Amino acid sequence: MTLFILLAALLVLLPLGFVALPLWRGVPAVSSPTVRKEANLAIFRDQMAELEREKLEGSLVEAEFEQAQRELRRRLLEEVPADSADTVPAVGGPSRKAALVVALLLPLLAAGGYRLLGKPQALDPLATVQPGTMTPEKIQGMVASLAERLKANPDDTQGWLMLGRSYKMLGRAAEAAQAYGKAESAMAGDPDLLTDYADLLAMLAGGSLDGKPLALIDQALHLDPDHVLGLWLAGTAAFNRRDYAGAVVFWERAVTQLPEESEDGRMLGESIAEAKRRSAVKLDPAMAVGGRVELAQALKARAAPGDTVFVFARPIEGPRIPLAVAKVRVADLPYTFVLDDTSAVMSDQRISGQSSVTVEARISSSGNAVARDGDLQSKAVTVRVGERKLRLVVDQVVTH
Repeated sequence: MTLFILLAALLVLLPLGFVALPLWRGVPAVSSPTVRKEANLAIFRDQMAELEREKLEGSLVEAEFEQAQRELRRRLLEEVPADSADTVPAVGGPSRKAALVVALLLPLLAAGGYRLLGKPQALDPLATVQPGTMTPEKIQGMVASLAERLKANPDDTQGWLMLGRSYKMLGRAAEAAQAYGKAESAMAGDPDLLTDYADLLAMLAGGSLDGKPLALIDQALHLDPDHVLGLWLAGTAAFNRRDYAGAVVFWERAVTQLPEESEDGRMLGESIAEAKRRSAVKLDPAMAVGGRVELAQALKARAAPGDTVFVFARPIEGPRIPLAVAKVRVADLPYTFVLDDTSAVMSDQRISGQSSVTVEARISSSGNAVARDGDLQSKAVTVRVGERKLRLVVDQVVTH
């Protein structure tokens, strides 16, 4: 816990400029007093961050840290003059007192808020870093320092959560999942953490929410039935298993929690419309192709369980854009697939409009549907629509 508080205190200083600077400068107005340039505040923030870093690394003891911090604050108060008493502030003018209060007290309030509410995600060290203040190298170094300290203090669940969020923001998904896994006991009552962990695991599994991710989502929705991300992910899981009516139920509950005209609301509305369209499709078994896809024994060592498996049906003539796609993981193989109008990629191009199609399977470690060198694939097979006994064996390596 102490380790987490130290790192959070270090990083919460960085975004102070976003709050304090507008208060300091104010909105330009007629007859407003001259505003001192923000150099003093910028220097103060940088020096305070440097002190926090030195304390975190152990080069400053507590007494030295507090003395240096007091000296910095004293110098700041001396160098920033108060507004003249006979000056009438204009509407929208600066509020220097407010800026100082924010700059000096926000870290203390943040730490107190954490202790009171126990919401470490509110202190994300990377999402709130002020551009230009911290270099990527410094951030990487701070995260590495936190990881090293947790080796000696493995029971610090809040520290593991902070490390997991930091790794995720840095794009190190596998390490983020490992860190989250060490803090599962701290997630039990927090739907935000549960859904964040589920989303991360699904990303590592090529988008699949089956298994543990779905269990985490269920936990989150049990705690908060209106949790937006939980509903969104639950709807996605239903959609992926072709329960389109179920997907609509989850997504319509989620969209009511979003601001009108928001981008997320627009995207979710489009997903709802697509789920409704698919749920209304009357399927004819003769208008589908299906079968079994498996991985050749000789190539099993080249595929990881979380790699994505795509099964495509394409038109024989014309553009190579797939008519329908099924997506699973290597861990699901051998897999029995069905490609029909509910798995259409484009609403105006469907299997039901073809007499014959070309079907193939591909395994991608990157999760990208476009073939890349090193991907694994089957031979492309041309069959009549209605064929349900295909056998696709992934036994080739893609080379261009």
